Amino acid sequence: MARYNGPIIDSHHHIFWDLEANYPWMSKPMRPMIFGDDWSGLKREYSVADLRSDFKPHNVVKSVHVQANFDITRPEDETAGLQAMADAEGFPNGIVAYADLTDPNLETVLDKHLGYANTRGIRQQVYWHTENEYWRYVDRSDFCLSTSFRRGLSIVSDKGLTFDFQGFASQFGDLAMLARECRNLKICLVHAGMLTATDSSKVAEWRAALEVLKPLENVFIKVSGLNTFTRELTPDLMGIAANTVLDMFGPDRCFFGSNYP
Repeated sequence: MARYNGPIIDSHHHIFWDLEANYPWMSKPMRPMIFGDDWSGLKREYSVADLRSDFKPHNVVKSVHVQANFDITRPEDETAGLQAMADAEGFPNGIVAYADLTDPNLETVLDKHLGYANTRGIRQQVYWHTENEYWRYVDRSDFCLSTSFRRGLSIVSDKGLTFDFQGFASQFGDLAMLARECRNLKICLVHAGMLTATDSSKVAEWRAALEVLKPLENVFIKVSGLNTFTRELTPDLMGIAANTVLDMFGPDRCFFGSNYP
């Protein structure tokens, strides 16, 4: 197969600015997280200029910024800053903002985000791993099935926004239930469903869980962040992840994201 060398839209990247004021998690003591035991290399600003420099060799022509755990007390400020960058520098072209779907004031938060032209969707990280306590962003495994979360997802749908679902294979059954409830909502499964390893048992578990999502045409697969757990993009991992989701969901339901930086 010939190597693709045409224009690329990066559907998942981050920009960091004014770290101390905007990203409380970066000021906390080092502890294991899903992207490693030592993530000190992330504690640096990453600007549109840096993004352009990294994009240049790869013909990336447009991009989508995904919320980067900005201060959750003022999520609209992240969107405002990104829109200002887009207006002045040309990137990012789309924004997936943060909102807490269980917030009673969710509609107000979404309306603030929608006040900026490039807002397209919402991500609230909901991952919960059955074994590794450091791979848990929410406080319980059934967080997504709460009445308040489901109400919030319905509001996101009513606002015409997409939702980025970031979870593990054990949560795909819950995702399937939510997708059936919100048929008009486009749901993006982040990082191809977060395959944690390439051994046969993990791959089999992940593949079986993906099968549950296959019939749901409002679920799309974001082929991004494939090295989140392995820390390196091996041909083995890329082949398993990309080929599996492309074969299962087809190219019309899969899209690329770098997860840079």
